This record gives sequence, structure tokens and C-alpha cells, in this order.
Amino acid sequence: MSIVTFPALADSSGTYDIDGMNPDGSTYQASVLVSKVGDTFSVTYSLDDRKVMGTAIGDDDVLAIGYGEADDSGVALMYRDGKRWQGVWSYLGAKQLGTEEWQPR
Repeated sequence: MSIVTFPALADSSGTYDIDGMNPDGSTYQASVLVSKVGDTFSVTYSLDDRKVMGTAIGDDDVLAIGYGEADDSGVALMYRDGKRWQGVWSYLGAKQLGTEEWQPR
């Protein structure tokens, strides 16, 4: 019998301001709230007048995020670079990536 253990996940909770670029090259600004929930993180993006909910797994250096709305879903992969986070994202079925940089508030 084999027992698999996982390391305790570090806490990357906080509110961040986002500078992003869509796959078509247009830019946007938003914010994201990351909250530790058990072994995962709750992720709430605030974009214009809407909120997009997601769940992340990871640690103090990397977050893998799945998010969705009623008619759309996607994934993001973020990594810590000093105090900020950088990464890429894509919608379900897309063929190009968008980018984001998160700065802590």
C-alpha cells in the first residue's frame, strides 16, 4: 500500500490590481481577490461591472486557476515574481493566450 502526501500550501491570499492583455492585443485593467479556502483558493475577478468566480490550486509561487461564467470558462497559470504575479490565461477552445500582471494593493 502506498500513501501519497502533499505539502501544505502556502497562503497567497490578497487583493491585486490587474494589468492585462487580451489575445487580440487590447488591454484591460481589473482586480482580483484571492482567498485561502482549505487546500484551495477562491478567486474573484472584478472586471468592469461583473464578477468572475474561480478556484485555484498552488502554493506561494504558482497558482493554477480555473474560472467561469454562465456562458464562458477558462484557465490561468500565474507565477510569483517578487511581490507581483505574472501569467497567461485562455478561454475554453481558444487558440491564443492573454497575459496578466497582478500588483498587490
